[in-house]
Amino acid sequence: MNVKLVTIGFLSVAFVLVLSGCSYLTEFYIQNLTGSKKIIKINYNYPVSKAINNDPASFGFNYENEVLSSKAFRKINNLKSLEKIEVKDSAIVLEIPPNTTTRIDKSHNGRWRYMIKSVEADGKIFSTVELQNITKFISNDYIYKIE
Repeated sequence: MNVKLVTIGFLSVAFVLVLSGCSYLTEFYIQNLTGSKKIIKINYNYPVSKAINNDPASFGFNYENEVLSSKAFRKINNLKSLEKIEVKDSAIVLEIPPNTTTRIDKSHNGRWRYMIKSVEADGKIFSTVELQNITKFISNDYIYKIE
């Protein structure tokens, strides 16, 4: 058997295996650029209330009292945590303070797009497909701006 073919075959298989395990952080943010607080309702594709009961720490909605890039947001060590106004079977209602940046979801490979069904803001309902079209996509992060 040819040593070159075996080496190329081995490297090809190793390359595929290494890349199949790669993932990247994809976060979804809402920036409230207005001077008033906004009520946001996040509708999920699953019973989020049960998931919160099983793992409450995974549903922390962190925010900072200024409009920040996602990179600057991640550098802050002591982020504030939003209180959930209401948790229903498949929805969470939040009050987002004025002039803030809030992380709605922290996931890998854009998984938030499959977990969230829609987001309601200012009486408008946006599906995840619509959100992707109206959000700013910066370095794997999605930022929806309420202006």
